[in-house]
This record gives sequence, structure tokens and C-alpha cells, in this order.
Amino acid sequence: MDCRPSGRGSAIGVAILAWLWLQQQALAYQTGGNVSYPQSALGGYYVDNGTHYLLYEQPRVKRPSFLSLSHFGNFSSNPGVNALETQDYLPTRIIGGKKIKCSRAPYQCAVIYENYFICGCVIINRRWVLTAHHCIVGGAGKYEIRAGTTQQRRGGELRRVKTIVAHAGYSDYTMRNDLAMMKLRKPLKYNRCVKPVRLPSPKLTRLPKCYLVSGWGLAAANAQNVQRYLRGVRVCKVRRGRCQQMYKGTGVKIYKDMICAARRGKDSCSGDSGGPLVHGNTLYGIVSFGIGCANRKYPGVYVNVKRYVPWIRKVMRKY
Repeated sequence: MDCRPSGRGSAIGVAILAWLWLQQQALAYQTGGNVSYPQSALGGYYVDNGTHYLLYEQPRVKRPSFLSLSHFGNFSSNPGVNALETQDYLPTRIIGGKKIKCSRAPYQCAVIYENYFICGCVIINRRWVLTAHHCIVGGAGKYEIRAGTTQQRRGGELRRVKTIVAHAGYSDYTMRNDLAMMKLRKPLKYNRCVKPVRLPSPKLTRLPKCYLVSGWGLAAANAQNVQRYLRGVRVCKVRRGRCQQMYKGTGVKIYKDMICAARRGKDSCSGDSGGPLVHGNTLYGIVSFGIGCANRKYPGVYVNVKRYVPWIRKVMRKY
């Protein structure tokens, strides 16, 4: 059975993958204080630029001193968690979507790590962007974000990251609290392609039915490269109880601080992690994990932003 959640990132070659993995073994990075990157309770490796977690338990084995692509198998798009069977959990990408103009998603930005695109992000204001915690693999000084363009490699505004504040409650075992804030060294300049997203009210009682999810991730579960141009796709909410039932037997638990969304043949995939799930220019979710891409058995799973608005605002005030 090929059940592989994707965290939605990009593959850049054996040597770099191995280097990133080795870097993470004793990594501490500045997030308003020295924080060591958490290790999973199960065996697994970070892949796809080190931003997506490949998790499997069958059996637990010692980590190799050098990684090759053969350790990872086929790349998928959602990062995975707590597998009871052999499962591959990777980051997300847009499946079944189409190219969109920058003005359709002016809040979208790309996370660049040492000149490589690794994840999506969302503009909160001129100085702050929001992304997924599992996209954080190094110190703030190694990151840049690109905004205001449909191309993740060129155009728009490029800003260096000054500070990263990762959610202290993140667990790569459960994938809960999969959020990180990035403060930019210089403020963004707003225009028709660079605008902040709105945050939902923490008191919101009912979520919208359908959303736009966007990113530069893989266009198919078996694709090897991320997309050059920004793409978007419409997905609809899956009730939490129903979503949990669909993930039954995988070891994945769907918590209240998560949103499940899917549509037949549509999904986010590797390279889309950290990107936005939006309705009416309001941010409701951040791409987090899933099993495969557009796998109708398993909806994509997103961070439920509504539950983190107080944390987001506290971070911006404090830092």
C-alpha cells in the first residue's frame, strides 16, 4: 500500500539532501532564543530540501551516515505523522490546479533556503510572513522570501529574514502546531501583487465550505520538480469526524486545530507546505500534511489558523 503524506516541498539532489540531513542532526537555530529542531519518536528522515518529513515504522532502523534518493522512494506532497504501517509522509503540492495571476493571491510568498525554493508562505503584514514549522531547517540568516510574482525563482520582491519564531508546541509526531513566523529585515512594498491576507476572528463558529489553495509544489504525485509558475486549486472542507475515519488505520489523529479539505483530483502537494488555504481573502489554513497527492482516500490536512490568531498577534507584538 502506498500511503504517503506530503509536506509539499521540492527535491534538489542527493548531495544537498544528505547535507541538509546532516545539518539537522545537531541543529540549533535562532527563533527568539536557541531552539533545537525536534526529532520524531519514530524513525524517519527530512527530505525535499529538508522541509518534508518522510516517516515510516517498519522496522525502526539506524539512520544511514549518507542519504540517497533510494531511501525516499517516490516523492509525495503532505508530511506525515505517527504511522502504524509503512507510510511515507512528505510535503504538499497543487494537484489538478491551474496557473493563477499574482493579483489572485497577492498574499502568497515563497520561502527560499540558501537559494533553493522549499515552501510557501503567507504575508501577514509588511514585516511578517507565516509558514509551516516543518519548513524551518536552519538559521534565519539562511532564509529569504519572495513576494509579488507568480514565479518562485524570479521577479517580485526578495527580502532576507531577520528572525524566525517557531511555535514551541510543534510535534513532528502529531504534526500539531505546525506554524512558524518569519520577520523580514526590510518591509515589503504593497502593490496589486503584494498585499496582506486577513486573519479570521478567533470567535468564528463556522468555517467556510470551500477554499483556494495555492503554491508552486509538484503538479503530480510522481513529479520530480516543483512548478515554475504559481498555481491554484479549489478544495472543500471535510468534516473532522469524517476525515478521522478516512485516516483510520494510518495512525494519524485529526485534532481540532487542524482542517481537512479535498476535492476529487484536486489537492496541495510537495512544495506547497506553508502556503495558504483562503476564502474571500481571509486565511483559514496553512498547508501541513497528507498522504499522497489528490489521494481520494486521504484529504489534505491544514493548520486551523483561527485557533492560532492570538499566538500570531502575540509574536508580532513581542518581536
